[in-house]
Amino acid sequence: MPSKTDWITVAAAAEKSGYSIRFIQRLLQDNKIEGWKPGHDWLTTLEAVMEYKRKAKRGRPKKKR
Repeated sequence: MPSKTDWITVAAAAEKSGYSIRFIQRLLQDNKIEGWKPGHDWLTTLEAVMEYKRKAKRGRPKKKR
């Protein structure tokens, strides 16, 4: 588990990653990225968001001709 200083808010993660706040919240709710919800708001790490972004597929699959 990341140290206490590694956790950032969803808003900060959205600003640094280019994703929307709602999309990051959805990733957290679906357990697609690491996160923690100590109270009302989610916390995550920038590393977790950027790792997801690196692995995410972009666009549609190419059509076979």
